[in-house]
Amino acid sequence: MIAEILMIGTELLLGHVVDTNSAYIGRKLAGIGINLYHKAAVGDNRLRATAALREALNRADLVIVTGGLGPTEDDITREVVSEVFGVRQIHSDEAMAHALSLLNRWGHQDRASLRRLAQVPDGATIIPNPRGTACGLIVEKMGKHVICLPGVPGEMEAMMDLSVIPYLTRLEGEGRTISSRTLRICGPGEAEIEDRIRHLLHGKSNPTIAPLVSLGEVMLRITAKASSPGEAGAMIDRVETELRECLGHDIYGTGDDEIQHSVVRLLKERNFTCAVAESVTGGLISHKLTEVPGCSRVLGLAVTSYSNNAKIKVLDVPCADVERYGVVSREVALRMARGILSLSGADVSISTTGVAGPARDEHMHSIGLVFIGLAWKHGITCGRFQFFGTRSEIKERAAKRSLDILRRHLLRHH
Repeated sequence: MIAEILMIGTELLLGHVVDTNSAYIGRKLAGIGINLYHKAAVGDNRLRATAALREALNRADLVIVTGGLGPTEDDITREVVSEVFGVRQIHSDEAMAHALSLLNRWGHQDRASLRRLAQVPDGATIIPNPRGTACGLIVEKMGKHVICLPGVPGEMEAMMDLSVIPYLTRLEGEGRTISSRTLRICGPGEAEIEDRIRHLLHGKSNPTIAPLVSLGEVMLRITAKASSPGEAGAMIDRVETELRECLGHDIYGTGDDEIQHSVVRLLKERNFTCAVAESVTGGLISHKLTEVPGCSRVLGLAVTSYSNNAKIKVLDVPCADVERYGVVSREVALRMARGILSLSGADVSISTTGVAGPARDEHMHSIGLVFIGLAWKHGITCGRFQFFGTRSEIKERAAKRSLDILRRHLLRHH
């Protein structure tokens, strides 16, 4: 079965409401093996919504519509579905009784909205709404299925779980599932990764491998369709093993893992502590680390030494080095890393200095130039990087790369 999602609501187009419904619906459909190929949003306009639903039904067997089921004149979903299927609207005693029971329970006296809430396309099956007055609808005709749900996420999710998924499972038949796993990579870019795994990307239809680009990292999503979750998981395991053979330590985690989770985990495993001295990243590295529960065991000291004076007075960076090389330099990054290591007594430290923009610094260094220093008890090193993007994007890329440098150092030093 092929599915589409159609979201109705002008607020979605204006950006007043962020769509989270389609992500939830997509995950639920994948779990029972239904392919979702398209999603669309349309405003509260009857003509455009009708055209959008007709177009979706031309491509899909199942369309899940969210929004437009409320009691006001701009709630047009019932009319749109009736028009597309060529049926009239009728009064539903079931929908009326449901709305009345909730209003009585909540102590509301206003009954003006009930007539509209009780109108449904002829032949529709009512989906109970445990959290709201507007019932959902299932309309079937000539092998096509339209399921209408409220746009309120809490109401939609409850109805998907309690009614829609059981209905679709019966419709589709038991024993099918779509499972996915995401591998997360920091360091090489998308083009390099695709080149290294090209032989795995092509000619595979099940499982599939999809590269996804995020800010400062790349993700590879492996998706398998099988008769059971266990079978799908085994298929994914085999592909993950092949990918790890190609990419090695460039893969830092899976699923919802972020680079800081990997770093904290490695620090705990090695019984190491780290320290951070930040300039261009403005405390972003330490923020990421402290988002991980238990970080207090491994983060010894974090300093945001944004001004030259802070670098000199707190981190013991020689004033002569700042004047001779400039604050954005390999020499200052190394001094910062060494200074925070000495100050904290940690096992390893990381430092950042650079130009985040929107203008070049006084030495006319290019925007996005960042030096990342790394120091430990028996050595010190520094990398020079050129990042691109807005000020916040440069900071984010620099923070992730810094954590990745720390991660790779920990992998080398047990």
